[in-house]
Order: sequence, then C-alpha cells, then structure tokens
Amino acid sequence: MINTKTKLFIATVHLILSGCVTYYPQVVDIPLIKEKGDVRIDAGAFLIPNINGSNDDSEPIEDAGIHSTFTVGITNLLAVQTYLSIDALFRLHMQGALGLYNKFENNTVIEMYSGFGYGNGYMRMFSDFEDDDYYLVFTQCNFGKTNMGTKHFDYGIGLKGGYLFTNIPNNSLETIYKKNGWMIEPTIAFRFGGSRAKFSTKINYMWTNTVIDEYYYPVSVSFGVNFHAGNRRK
Repeated sequence: MINTKTKLFIATVHLILSGCVTYYPQVVDIPLIKEKGDVRIDAGAFLIPNINGSNDDSEPIEDAGIHSTFTVGITNLLAVQTYLSIDALFRLHMQGALGLYNKFENNTVIEMYSGFGYGNGYMRMFSDFEDDDYYLVFTQCNFGKTNMGTKHFDYGIGLKGGYLFTNIPNNSLETIYKKNGWMIEPTIAFRFGGSRAKFSTKINYMWTNTVIDEYYYPVSVSFGVNFHAGNRRK
C-alpha cells in the first residue's frame, strides 16, 4: 500500500512534468507612452513555451501561447493598459492598469502602472485536471528610451511587484503552494524597425513565495511585433 509520503512524491513528479503553475511571468509590453493620443499595440508568442509548462515529450507544445498588450495615453499624464495571454490549453491571464507617465529630453520616458489581474488554468494531478485560478494586484514601474538611431531602436526596463491570491484545488499541495503571497517580476524589452512598426522581444523573470523554487519555472521569453499609432514626432 502506498503511504502518504510516496503519494506526495509521485504527485510532485507529475507537477514538475505537467507545469501545473497557472501564473507564470507575463510579457506585458513596456509601451513608453509620451503624450496624449499615443497608442501602442504589441502582440507576439512565447519563444520558449515549455519553460512555462509541460516537459512531457508526448505533449511538447501544450504550453505554446500568444499575448497582446494595448496601451493608450488618455491625457498628457495618464495612460490605460490592457493585456491578455492564452495558451494552447486555454489557460489565460488578463489584466488592466491605470498609469502615470512622463517624457524627458532625448526620448527618455518613465511610467508607473497599477492594476488588477485575473487568471484561470489547470493543475494536472496524475491523469486528472483540476481548475485553478488566481487574482493579482500589482504596480509596475518602467524606464526606457525610444527611437535611437536609424533602426528606431527602443529599450525598456520594468519592475513589477504585487500580491497573488490563489485558489488551490488540492490540500495535499500545501507543502508546495501557498494560497497567497508576493511576487516580483523584472522585465527587459527591446524594439527595432520602422517609426510605426517594429519587432519586439521581452524577457521576464519572477520571484514569488507562493511556490517553492524547486517546483516553479520562473522565465518567460517572447518575440512579436509592436505598432505605434501616435504622433510621429520623436
């Protein structure tokens, strides 16, 4: 007869192989809004899908996902941002935020967004799937510079901090998960291309105390396109 420790060990192995964590680092755009009417639309795909989930060779692309961010300057001080990501198993994350921004000389921009996020996914225990959802309150500060050189190169650095409220479906996982906890998520973003349309890439890392380190995949990498619909002025 299998004892409790053995069951927990087997469950842990499945957790690692199944990528059960429904919240992973999200590649939200660092828009670097400069003025009222500035619009940034960013869309792309996760470059390393399995780092957020399954390592099971029988399902090598189950965590392939796409994402999109929309940001607009509604005044010369305030901006609104929305974000959505979803993967092949329809695990989703969405968030909205209100932000403050300021443009300095040489196209340097600082931003601060605060908002609320929600996600829904699954946890796989053996052959069963169980729903798991969470809520997130957060603040993110961004710093960056735009339109450098002939390739209109942009870079941005962001730091997101927040608090996760998680619904854990199985009490036997409480040695691995906490229901609530903090998260810190730095981001580096790059864009290059034309004055309106650019290629974009983002790298995210995450620290959290809601999952112990051995059972969490902390990195997300994405590649996509970014469109600017604001004023052409630098």
